[in-house]
Amino acid sequence: MSEFIIRNATINDIPLLVDTIIEAEKSGTDVLSYSSIFGLSEEEVRKYLNDILYEEIDGCELSVSSFIVAECNGKTAGAVSAWIEGAEGIPSAVIKGNLLNYSLPKRCIENAVRVNEIIRDLDIEYFPNTIQLGAGYVVSEFRGKGLLGLLESEIIARLAQTNPNVKQVWAQIFYCNIPSIRTFEKANFELVLTKESSNEEILKYLPSNKKVLMKKELVVK
Repeated sequence: MSEFIIRNATINDIPLLVDTIIEAEKSGTDVLSYSSIFGLSEEEVRKYLNDILYEEIDGCELSVSSFIVAECNGKTAGAVSAWIEGAEGIPSAVIKGNLLNYSLPKRCIENAVRVNEIIRDLDIEYFPNTIQLGAGYVVSEFRGKGLLGLLESEIIARLAQTNPNVKQVWAQIFYCNIPSIRTFEKANFELVLTKESSNEEILKYLPSNKKVLMKKELVVK
């Protein structure tokens, strides 16, 4: 893995970060939740995510500061996000919600409120003072090299080093995203919760009707 250079993301990486968020949300399917929930085209989703990331608001999955990026021979090869839940004194879901409310048209928010009745069966709250792993993505030409696992290990190590009181890492994954689940299993994450919806309508808005929660205890050195 010595051919990869891993660094913090910057605003110059926003196009890659947008790709990362979108591909993670799709989880290997054609369903992009930001499109289906807010009533937007994928092109519109890209524009709004770009605008939100340029705001550079820390503390959630839509923050540039939550990402690290891998480079290889001057090319960006992949990215992963993670953050300390509640580090800004506000739950990340509130920060993300405020960013979306501020950035999206009123009609999109109204649409999301209606859809929430269908998708809330899969809601899982984040635990305060824990590392939360978010979106991960590897550019196609760099796949098959274990880069996603490398990025996840690196971002966990960085956050654990600067936040020694944090003892757990959590990840939420749609059940259809088998490659990500296997990556977490190889990294010694354990499955602690499975949430499933019996409402068939949910598949219009999310890539799966099932979501898993996985956890890893950090080793105290």
